[in-house]
Amino acid sequence: MHKLVSLKSYFAELLGTFILVFIGTGAVVTALSMGNGLTVAGIILIALTFGLTLSAIIYALGPISGAHVNPAVSIGAWIAGKFKGIHVIPYIIAQLLGAVIASFFIVLLVGTSFGIGANTIGGFGLESAIIAEIILTMLFVIVILQSTSNKDENAKSHAALAIGFFLAVSHLFAIPISGSSLNPARSFGPAVVMGGLPLQQLWIYFVGPIIGALIGAFIFRFFLEY
Repeated sequence: MHKLVSLKSYFAELLGTFILVFIGTGAVVTALSMGNGLTVAGIILIALTFGLTLSAIIYALGPISGAHVNPAVSIGAWIAGKFKGIHVIPYIIAQLLGAVIASFFIVLLVGTSFGIGANTIGGFGLESAIIAEIILTMLFVIVILQSTSNKDENAKSHAALAIGFFLAVSHLFAIPISGSSLNPARSFGPAVVMGGLPLQQLWIYFVGPIIGALIGAFIFRFFLEY
């Protein structure tokens, strides 16, 4: 039974990450196809798509796997004592695989004329991109851990909305700075499939979110958990 439950959880993480990357990066392609470069309207479209999609995934798959769909979240939950370490690596593998599959389907669906939603640093430079990824992922992990650990069941039932809303707001703020990943898997899939500059800069979207997740988990565990 334990093995069956684990396999279902791993598949749920693969599927959930596939959904997030396919729809989210698909929105990036759509936004870019409607005008010259990324407009304010395009940023709003992308932010809302990612946020609402994540909320839906949490409602649908949360009861099966927790709907991490993000290696940084899995690592943060483990450090915070909310997730068993034995599942961290399988979860991350499932998440990365789901992201790659999603990116292949994006190419199949719309080609590469407008890119495939791969993250690259914005006009504020490398240092700003890394700092943004660290701080926003730290806050993201705190919001996730705090909202899902809330002892008020009524408040806890709205955790998916809080998490999705925060992701949307982060995207509204940070897309021009770092592309607003907060999720190594979200960046991994498009970068691996697209290659080039996104692949060269991929390390930013692992280092930043993972450092942020570790800090966020530490803050939650020692200063906020009740």
